[in-house]
Amino acid sequence: MIQEIIPLMRPRTLAAALGPTILGAAFNYYAFEAPHGTGLAIFHTILIFIAVASAQIIANLWNEYKDFKSGLDAGQKIGNAGSITRGAVTPELIITMIKILMTIPILIGIYLSATITWYYIPAGFICILISFLYSGGPKPISRTPFGEIASGIAMGFAIVLITGYAWSRELSWALLIPAIPATLLVGSIMLTNNIRDIRNDESHGRRTLPIVLGRNHAIGLMSTSYLFNFLWIIAWIYVGALPIASLIAILAAIPAFKTIATFYAHTDEFKLDGAMSTTAAAAMLYQLLWSIGLIIGK
Repeated sequence: MIQEIIPLMRPRTLAAALGPTILGAAFNYYAFEAPHGTGLAIFHTILIFIAVASAQIIANLWNEYKDFKSGLDAGQKIGNAGSITRGAVTPELIITMIKILMTIPILIGIYLSATITWYYIPAGFICILISFLYSGGPKPISRTPFGEIASGIAMGFAIVLITGYAWSRELSWALLIPAIPATLLVGSIMLTNNIRDIRNDESHGRRTLPIVLGRNHAIGLMSTSYLFNFLWIIAWIYVGALPIASLIAILAAIPAFKTIATFYAHTDEFKLDGAMSTTAAAAMLYQLLWSIGLIIGK
C-alpha cells in the first residue's frame, strides 16, 4: 500500500514548496534584519515549510482523485496516475488522507497568524483555494492555459512573501527580486508536466498551455523562462542589489537545459518522464544555490 501512496504524493513536486521557502528566508536574512531574532525567524520558516509541503501533498492527492473521477487516468501511461484505477488505492482512502493532512496547515496557519499577523489567514485561504480549483470546480484551472501562472502564484510568489514577512515583519518591493523567479520556476514544473502529457490531455479535451501554444512554442517558452531567471540574477548583481556569490545559482542551468534537450530529443511519454526530475532539480538547485550565495554574501 505504501508503495502506491508515496508516488501519489508526487515527492518531486515538493521542490515547489521547499525552494521558495528557503529563498524567501535567505533573501530576507541578507537584505533585512529579523526584529524578533534570527532563531525565531528560522523556527517560523520551518513551520511555513511544513505547512506548505503538507498543502502541496494535499493538492497532489486532490489532483489524483479528480483525474480519476474525470476519467483522465484511464488513458494515462506514465506519471503517478493509475493507482485508483487499478484498485490499489481507493478513492475513499484518498479523501480520508486529505481530511487528516488538512489539519497540519490549518493548525500551523492559526499559530503563525496569532504570532505574526492575522493577514496570513486570508493569504493562506487564497492559496488553498487556488490549489483546489486547480483540479476541481466547474472549470478546473488545470484544464486551461492558466495552470502554470496559478500554481506559480500560489506556490512560488506567495510563499516567498509569506516567508519574507515572517523574517522582517514588513512587505518590501525588494521581495520581488526572489519572488518573480520562484513563480517562474514553479510554473516550469507544471509546464514540464503539461508538455509531457500533451497527447493524453488533448484527447480528453483539455486546453493546457502547451496545447494552446503548440509543443515547440511551449518548449521555447520554458527555455526563455530559464534564460530570464539566470539573467535576472546577473542583472541584480550588476546593480549591486545582490552579492557576487549569488552567481553559483547559474549551476542550475545544467539540469534546466537538460530538460529542454530531453523535450527536443523525445516525444514518447515514458522517455519524457525523466524531464520531470531534471526540471524539479533545476528549480531546487537554483533557489538553494542562490540562498547559499546570499548567506555567504551576508
